[in-house]
Amino acid sequence: MDSVAVTFGHRLWWVDAFIGDAERGNPAVVVLLERAVPDVELQQIAFELGVSETAFVRRSGDGWTLRWFTPTTEVDLCGHATLATAHVLLSELGVPAGEIYFTTRAGRLSARRLPDSLLAIDLPRSYLEPVDASVLNGTLGPVREVYQAGPASVLAVVEDYDTLCGLAVDPVSLFLVPSSLVIVACHGGPEVDASIRVFAPRLGIAEDPVTGSAMCAVAPWWVEQVGSPTVSIRQASARGGLMFARLFEHNVEVAGAARTFFGGDLRA
Repeated sequence: MDSVAVTFGHRLWWVDAFIGDAERGNPAVVVLLERAVPDVELQQIAFELGVSETAFVRRSGDGWTLRWFTPTTEVDLCGHATLATAHVLLSELGVPAGEIYFTTRAGRLSARRLPDSLLAIDLPRSYLEPVDASVLNGTLGPVREVYQAGPASVLAVVEDYDTLCGLAVDPVSLFLVPSSLVIVACHGGPEVDASIRVFAPRLGIAEDPVTGSAMCAVAPWWVEQVGSPTVSIRQASARGGLMFARLFEHNVEVAGAARTFFGGDLRA
């Protein structure tokens, strides 16, 4: 048997992030890298796995490096895959409870366990600038207001929850909107303060199931609307998701629940 070569690849876990009682959350695959891997190979792995985001995490000193890839491109920030990574480190790998720190393209992010089986991640807040609705090219129909939320996101507000759920969006038309992330929000929703849908055709995602990074814009919007720094959010996608956000001066704490669907080894 000495002639038989056995090599083990990187470990991976499929995690559903921001789940609820009836909400299936957003799948992310978390890959634990044992060595440095060229970017082209990371992109190929993300394409092969085919989920909206694949997170690649690697130990680095007292913290971790974290990168996120859609099937087509690397992104600067992903909330649900960060929550999924925190879940893997705490629940699958037994990392001691306390603050976990990630070095990312969005800066230094942190995560922690909360009561009631929730996890929390800190994401950089966005600052909202009102813009004319013409930036949407009419793709969402009538909207109450529109904001630019950082260089890559637009937040549009519609009349109510029924309007939000009834949106029939053409991804090709939405691709012409000059933003990577188009967030549509409204007041209210089943047992929550506000609800959203999120579209990202420029990232290869027609509609995102649950979008933690959208809280970077939604939490500041909610404070402007009602004055409360905390908000509960339902993402009204086919899978559905629940998120809780709390606004601070420079960041937004985004909380939710996660579960591991399966784990294995990546033979690559």
